[in-house]
Amino acid sequence: MKKRMKRAIALVLSLVMMFSLAACGSGKSASSSSGAVDGKGVKLLLALHDETDTFLTVLVAAMEEHAAACGAQMDIVYAENSVAKQKEQISQAAAGGYNAIICRLADASTAKQMETAAGSLPILFINNQPDESTLEADKYVYVASYEKEAGLLQAEYVWNKLGKPSSMNIIILKGQKGHSAVNPRSNAVRDYLRDNGVAVNIVFMDYADWSDTTAYDKLELFKLTGQSFDAVFANNDPMAIGAINWMKDNGYDTHKYLVAGIDATDGGKQAVRDGDMCMTVLQDTAGQGTAAVNGAIALAKGQSLSGTVDGATEDGLFIWVPFVTVDSSNVDQY
Repeated sequence: MKKRMKRAIALVLSLVMMFSLAACGSGKSASSSSGAVDGKGVKLLLALHDETDTFLTVLVAAMEEHAAACGAQMDIVYAENSVAKQKEQISQAAAGGYNAIICRLADASTAKQMETAAGSLPILFINNQPDESTLEADKYVYVASYEKEAGLLQAEYVWNKLGKPSSMNIIILKGQKGHSAVNPRSNAVRDYLRDNGVAVNIVFMDYADWSDTTAYDKLELFKLTGQSFDAVFANNDPMAIGAINWMKDNGYDTHKYLVAGIDATDGGKQAVRDGDMCMTVLQDTAGQGTAAVNGAIALAKGQSLSGTVDGATEDGLFIWVPFVTVDSSNVDQY
């Protein structure tokens, strides 16, 4: 366990250093350090699972803006959460004259199906990570933020904020069952605390489907157990806000019982400003959008990602965009 955590921390530090150097070298922020690349003549298909995901809406806007800046054409199709429909959309991409596909999988386990459907076209996956065994260097690639990092940052912040206690009772509100971000974010919280010698007791953990109202309802069930807690770790900001609403309705002081979120949404940032959420973790949508488009253009041109796209790993399988801790000291910067 400690060896795995050390490797995860080492990767986090290397990512932060890499993007810091890129930003310093260009005089731009890390999220914009990749800049616009030449995408003239490149036609990209953006295949999405649905159009109701708030985070994805922001990410899509960032990709559309950057694709336009690069001179690339990008068209969007939605699969309405249907694997069959998504497969059909991707199978038609080559005939439609597309050079590369950016895909948010409706089901992470179907990556191989989508790759087969795409024929010779490369695919850059976003937001729902397929198994690494389905990736192929400079052809089938995943771009995102390293999900374990979000949980590590949450746990580190809350533990320090509480004065580094030797024991903690915690609640973990997980996102949607089967989503690739859920287990890495959740497990990293527990593992960080245990690796720092904390006797951590998870008094409640359940899926709340990224929803504030579902999180509230789940905590109503927790209330029936009569257990105490020190902090709530939520896999995203809406669930954290649901926890905050529940705590206020049940007489908990949100300055004493800490709540941590992820995504730095507008609501999450306001909760940080109000002092109800101790911190959130920025998932850099602008950075991810830039990296996704730059990566897809590189794949479309048959280029190697390593050395071409900021954040690309040497093995050509991933493009990582660092998370950022957001609290009252820096929330207005975002």
